[in-house]
Amino acid sequence: MKPTIIAILCVGFFSTLSFVNFNEKRPEEAFSRKANLALRQVGHQLLQLAGDERSAIPPIQMAGPNEFTLKLGMPFNYDTLPQLLNEALLAYNIRRDYEVVVRRCNDNLPILGYNRMAFDEGEVPCVGREQLPECNNITLIFTASSGPVTGIQAKRFSLFFLILLAIAGIGFFWKKNKTTAGSSSLSGSAISLGNFTFDHRNQTLQAGRQQRQLTFRESKLLYFLASNANEVITRDTLIAEVWGDEGVIVGRSLDVFISRLRKLLKEDEAVMIKTIHGVGYRLEVENHGRRLA
Repeated sequence: MKPTIIAILCVGFFSTLSFVNFNEKRPEEAFSRKANLALRQVGHQLLQLAGDERSAIPPIQMAGPNEFTLKLGMPFNYDTLPQLLNEALLAYNIRRDYEVVVRRCNDNLPILGYNRMAFDEGEVPCVGREQLPECNNITLIFTASSGPVTGIQAKRFSLFFLILLAIAGIGFFWKKNKTTAGSSSLSGSAISLGNFTFDHRNQTLQAGRQQRQLTFRESKLLYFLASNANEVITRDTLIAEVWGDEGVIVGRSLDVFISRLRKLLKEDEAVMIKTIHGVGYRLEVENHGRRLA
């Protein structure tokens, strides 16, 4: 290795150690602040939906670094909570796994709840069921972002290792990007849907420079619709293709996911999912075809 590169590695290494030494707690403090603000945003929106434009949002109570409780002190619409919370967390760039527990105000008894996986799969329990108009509180519990750290030395070693990997990979990715400049590095799994490029293997939907990450079921549903574009597909067929192999009993889930895909595709009028009443759905696409690598 050339002396210049060794010097860069040493400078980067010790600079990083210095940063860790004096700023160890800052990432968790920043996370707590963002989680606090995200949950307060949800409280604001829940109060708005309940017609309350004046009440103050109470302070978020913390039972630990990963547990946050919002005590609204009033009933709220549980069906709207999962989507509002997901949007708030994304707005603050929070992507940790989490659990949500809804507890009664009077006795703190848990009555409802779900986790991030249930939301991603469109299977939040009890959504759509009639709820009692009683006061409930919301507790948001995050899964730790990493395992326990045994000391500063472990952090230093990890960061140094990452620096080495980054420097080693710069040449490779620079060379790869240079050979593919001006063109998309799409695999054979990419499908052209109007102005969109849908890559079902990587679960991404891209229009221009904007790329959206799809959930497993969103990608699976869109892939089946795209593979049968401009054809009517029955509800039973879609349910069997997307959920049937997993033995999941599907109620409104199909309609929920169709609605999600419509929102993602609404930017291009040449791509739309039409409801064929009493039968199923049809993905209407102009100039549909598979894009080659």
